[in-house]
Amino acid sequence: MPLLPRGIYPFGRTIKGRMTLILLLSSIAPLALLGAISYSSFHSFLKNTLTSGIQENVNKELTGVDNVLKNLNFASQQLALDIVMVEYIQEYMRTDDILVKQDVIKYVQDRMTLINYSSPHAGILTILDGNRQILFQSFPSQDTVDLDRYPILHEAKGVSYQAPHRSVDKYGKPEDDPVFSLARKVTDYQQPELSFYVYIESNFQTLNQLFGGQQYGEQATHLLLDGDDRIVYSENTELYPIGSVYEAAMKVGRAGEMTFVAAGEQNWKLIVFLKGTVFQSELNNWFTQFFTIGLFSLILSAVLAIIAWRSIFRPLQTFRKEIEWMGDNRIVRPRRYMQLAEFDDLLGRFYRMRDRVFDLLKEIEYRERARSRIEVEKLRFQINPHFIHNTLNTVQVIAKVNKQEEIVRLITYFTRILHYNLGKEGAFVHVRDEIVNLRDYLALQQIRYNHAFRVDIDVDPAAEDNVLPRFVLQPLVENALYHGFLSDDGVITVRIVQEEDGGLRITVADNGVGMSEETVAMLSRGNRTAGRKTGMGIGLSFAHQLIQTYYGEAHGLEIHSRPGAGTKLTIRIPAKPQEGMDDDSDAAS
Repeated sequence: MPLLPRGIYPFGRTIKGRMTLILLLSSIAPLALLGAISYSSFHSFLKNTLTSGIQENVNKELTGVDNVLKNLNFASQQLALDIVMVEYIQEYMRTDDILVKQDVIKYVQDRMTLINYSSPHAGILTILDGNRQILFQSFPSQDTVDLDRYPILHEAKGVSYQAPHRSVDKYGKPEDDPVFSLARKVTDYQQPELSFYVYIESNFQTLNQLFGGQQYGEQATHLLLDGDDRIVYSENTELYPIGSVYEAAMKVGRAGEMTFVAAGEQNWKLIVFLKGTVFQSELNNWFTQFFTIGLFSLILSAVLAIIAWRSIFRPLQTFRKEIEWMGDNRIVRPRRYMQLAEFDDLLGRFYRMRDRVFDLLKEIEYRERARSRIEVEKLRFQINPHFIHNTLNTVQVIAKVNKQEEIVRLITYFTRILHYNLGKEGAFVHVRDEIVNLRDYLALQQIRYNHAFRVDIDVDPAAEDNVLPRFVLQPLVENALYHGFLSDDGVITVRIVQEEDGGLRITVADNGVGMSEETVAMLSRGNRTAGRKTGMGIGLSFAHQLIQTYYGEAHGLEIHSRPGAGTKLTIRIPAKPQEGMDDDSDAAS
């Protein structure tokens, strides 16, 4: 039955239409629903509390801490690096004159007051002697300041930056906010007893302003680490005790926390932990919705997959039966169609292929019969060479009977050459076999010509097991022999050597009359007219084409000659012929 045009099939009657509907229902629809729910659930959350935003806040807190420490350092420099101030303080430590001391106290107190006003983060300013007893103070503080007790955040150039700790305020309470502090030692190397310390604390609101906000949407836990990753400040000392190594503390810390790290220029770090309760709540809601929609999508996809399978399985069964029938029978049965455009089109192509296969089988049978007839004809044509061999053997026997030894040798050489050149053993032979045939040919020529000539054959022993195309040497030697006959002292040199890559280099040289460069150029281009004019027949052309056929056009015959200086023929034979030209003879294997 003829195929109907695709355009007249309803949309739902085609595989393409059905698969499109299935994909829309099982893939696009669930994805669209999940996308809408995910977008509505996470839009505001991702927009306001994105991870990069949280990290940016942590970086800002780190910058704030760094600014506080720099401000304290600047304030200490105003006391410790001012030569006049240092001299006043040392005079105070040196003298016992009460009037002088009162003048010094007034000067130092005024300077401390000025620093407090000009430094926004500076709180209590204290100057200690070498024994760390208080000499001057901007605000009532404890009698002694134990600098070794405070955790050190960073040390550089004789300055110690202490992590937040309890203030030395004389009236301070344990629940008061901790303060940052800085201790700078002013050393007098000539009079060590006059060395003193400058100790400065941040004000009471500094830490609360840095870490007390709700910029993360929930309560955060802060840690400060020194350069060795030891905790020097912790807002949760039970889980992250001060003095412990951060990695060890994390092993017993709270699981599920969101961690953000910011590193300062001096290798100290600020770490912020968030429980992520807001994020987890949103995530739980999303998982609930996703599971519900996902389960519905799976059920829907399973139903639609069954429908799709039935739509494809039945036509496939028809295909299988048609193929089995075609393999088991040569009988053409009526065509069947599924009323589905794509399958009907494939069935139509299959039926056309089936008809073509049957036609090809008939054609093969016809060719096999024709091939049998050709084989018979080939056997008939092989009678002639056998007849020649038999005739030559008969002549050889008669010559032996009549004691014509020269004729016997001539027939013997000619029979061997004829058998060799028929090439029943294959297209490739070993070098040694080619040399044996060449010697038979030369012996035959010695009988043929009356005057003497010499042929020197030099074969590299390593090259004797190499293979080369049959009947490649004789045409070259025949050409050289022709030119060698021009004088009674004709000498032909045949040299075969094995090269480093396993290939062969064959040279055949004579001391004949030679050729001009123009003649060599025409012969190299395959000009046979030039060959006939110089006495060179089709032998050189045969050898050249033989090499190019088996080894490619990059190889072939090279001719070097000069008038009066003889001719040298060179052929380079690679270790293996080009792909597709391997011979099935024993020599080639």
